[in-house]
Amino acid sequence: MVQKELLSGSEIKDVLTEACQDKAPVIASFMVEGKWRILELKVADFSDDAITMTTETPCENLKKEKPIGICIHLGYFKYLFDSTVQAVQSKGQLTQILLDIPHRVECVQRRMYHRQPVPAEMKVKVLFWHRGYLDDSDTSPEELYWQGRLLNLSAGGAQFEIEIEQKEHFKVGQLLGIQFTPMSYQKPLLLESHVKYLKEQPDNLQFKIGVEFLGLEAGPEGRELLSRLLEVVAEYEEMNQEK
Repeated sequence: MVQKELLSGSEIKDVLTEACQDKAPVIASFMVEGKWRILELKVADFSDDAITMTTETPCENLKKEKPIGICIHLGYFKYLFDSTVQAVQSKGQLTQILLDIPHRVECVQRRMYHRQPVPAEMKVKVLFWHRGYLDDSDTSPEELYWQGRLLNLSAGGAQFEIEIEQKEHFKVGQLLGIQFTPMSYQKPLLLESHVKYLKEQPDNLQFKIGVEFLGLEAGPEGRELLSRLLEVVAEYEEMNQEK
């Protein structure tokens, strides 16, 4: 069983201080009209009640009181929490975002975000469907969903394969809903994701889709999904080591 470490009080301030000094990368996730958006930030400063983040990316869709999930990449760990936007201000070429200080932060080892192959003796079926089919197209696919095979899994994303004939329905950056049952005795996992890459196989019969999971830092439901993913990744790792 994988346990996430919970930080509070002075421990949170220590993380923010280090993130500010090291200019650690920060990934923010938030929803706009039912779709996840990703934003790269830096920690600029913090006080007893607010964190100041900055970005060079325009933030027209980020408004006051918007819920937001935060993931700070620092050393061998990722620090996760959800917050609320206090204000969004333009400061020259930078946009400054003020967030509420979290009451707790979850710490996860970064190795859990390294892809773990599905054990060789297992065949894990993946069902997936579009969250907004090809946003710039008026065409809708005839299929309600597609089916593939899970190849590897981490706390942050997955890779699966599907028949080459279906490749035309997918593109990098596309939103996908994904469902799979990682172990036969477990309940299915249902996740939001976006496509990071498409890669054809040498046999030209199948292609690989690499996806990144979205929204796992934003709220209790996402963190519960993350906990389940951490447990599955640890189980896959143990099974692979035994082989």
